[in-house]
Amino acid sequence: MKFHPKGLHLLTSSGDSYIKLWDIANYSCIATYKDHTQAVWDIDFHDTGDFFASASMDHLAKIFDVNAGKCRHSLRGHVDSVNAVHFQPYSNILATASADKTVSLWDLRTSLCVQTFFGHNNAVNDVCFNLVGDKIASCDADGIVKVWDVRMVKEKQQFDSGPYAANAVDFDASGTIIGIALDKGEVKIYN
Repeated sequence: MKFHPKGLHLLTSSGDSYIKLWDIANYSCIATYKDHTQAVWDIDFHDTGDFFASASMDHLAKIFDVNAGKCRHSLRGHVDSVNAVHFQPYSNILATASADKTVSLWDLRTSLCVQTFFGHNNAVNDVCFNLVGDKIASCDADGIVKVWDVRMVKEKQQFDSGPYAANAVDFDASGTIIGIALDKGEVKIYN
């Protein structure tokens, strides 16, 4: 689930393939999006709050227009489940993490994949940008965490947090510390 950047709404996704937008003040569902055909694993609001992205087991990431209440784009290219989505701060670029072992960057103005990062040997479970937007962290089902340089399009660092799957990854505000949530109920911090 994700809160709207202005804090007025909450977005939820679920295994029934639906995405719901909730009005927090009135405790009510104000929109239901039924555009995916399989479970929706992740969602992320764009910084403006006008759009959100979704990641689904149906191999698609989708871009939704909050104001129009409908899907604007389907991002096709992954050959397995799309497990996570994350917007680059203050831009039109979306990162996707997939069970096809890749991380891809998409330009929302064209709906095209502009870069794919290869290097994971198992399903990529999560992806995130640092606040500056020049680095991506991704984690996979083997417990491997990779830090990618977006501008140079190459791997900068790798951490092995295995043997358990790494399910979530995030940068701190400085972009120098990474937190990783592991399948065995642990959290690891790397500097």
